[in-house]
Amino acid sequence: MRALRPTRTLMGMACAIAIFFATATLSAQAEDLTAEKSRIDAAVADAQTNVDQSSSALQAAKDRVAQAQARVTEAQAALDAAQDEVDKAQALSDQKAAELEQANKELADAQSKEAEGQTKVDDQRDAVAAYARAIYQDNFPLISVATLINTHTTATLANRVQWTDTVLTTNQVDLDNLRVLLDELKVARQASEDAQAKADQARQEADDQLAATQIVEQAAQQARDDLQAALDEQQRAQAEAQDALDADQAQLAQMQAEQNDVNTRIAEAARKAEEERKAEAARQAEAERVAQAGSSSVSSSGLIWPVNGVITSYYGYRIHPIYGTRLFHDGLDIGAGCGVPIKAAASGRVSEEYYSSGYGYRLFIDHGWVNGQYMTTAYNHMSGYAVPVGTWVSQGQTVGYVGTTGASTGCHLHLMLWVGGTMTNVLNYLP
Repeated sequence: MRALRPTRTLMGMACAIAIFFATATLSAQAEDLTAEKSRIDAAVADAQTNVDQSSSALQAAKDRVAQAQARVTEAQAALDAAQDEVDKAQALSDQKAAELEQANKELADAQSKEAEGQTKVDDQRDAVAAYARAIYQDNFPLISVATLINTHTTATLANRVQWTDTVLTTNQVDLDNLRVLLDELKVARQASEDAQAKADQARQEADDQLAATQIVEQAAQQARDDLQAALDEQQRAQAEAQDALDADQAQLAQMQAEQNDVNTRIAEAARKAEEERKAEAARQAEAERVAQAGSSSVSSSGLIWPVNGVITSYYGYRIHPIYGTRLFHDGLDIGAGCGVPIKAAASGRVSEEYYSSGYGYRLFIDHGWVNGQYMTTAYNHMSGYAVPVGTWVSQGQTVGYVGTTGASTGCHLHLMLWVGGTMTNVLNYLP
């Protein structure tokens, strides 16, 4: 709003009175905006708490997803190691089972040979025993002696001696065969005992290896269970993260709707101000024509920097630091310490002050006409206010303090500008 320089003429006083009434009109508009702001605050109050919690919930959910992923990776590695041990143990079990099968086969062969040898020995013993019984029953030894004693001729004696020798020789052969068979049976029995011992050892080793395999299989099953639990936890964490993200997106939609509403209201205020400006310009033109004094003026530098600091984010599209998506950044971020005073970029009236879940503590200044353009500025993420709504502030006057309230990642001022009711890049209007 332009201020008239004092004049000493009556017409100059009339111009000042006209400006006063124009200012009163704009003040009434500011009061209307303040009332509208209160209505909006009441409408979003219930949702604001949940929205504020959503950002912290989203970060916590992301942390849980990362932790769950780490547990999944660790559990998968443990399962892989356990499965490798199972494969090794199973291969060794298969080897021991094959050795046991071979030992049982050798044992069966040895036992078969032992049984065969036992049968031969039994048969040979039966033959010798039968022969001994026959000799005993027939009294062959006495007959042989009598034959030798009672032989009347040399030829008869020779025949009897040959017969006796044949009988005795046959008996000796049977006995020798029995001895051989007994020796073979002894060897076969020893081989059978050795095979039995080998089979017993192979069976024990197979049993031991089977027990070891079962242990590593149990460990592998535990690893599978741990992996499944980690996967389940990861799924739950991802679901929670999605819920938190949905909540944040809902918050973002609410912020955008709020901003659209603010834009509409500021544009409407600018339209009304334009109408008032034209009417006032006509009145002033007539007054200046008569009085030839009292022209209005503004600062030649236009807007000033509200705070001194480094630009951390420009006006336009960017990757949002919290939501991680490409969004339109509707202002200029100036990095400054929390608590640093924020100066009015130009003179004007404080039209709105309220808290937003996205912008934090906000303050709007209706500057009126600055260098022929109707301007409104907004100061966001403040830690507190220095002036109340409706206050007329001069350029450079402290209106609030830098903070990091709302959806903010650090202490800074988010400065916004509307020219003729349209949001624009404030950097183009700063010195």
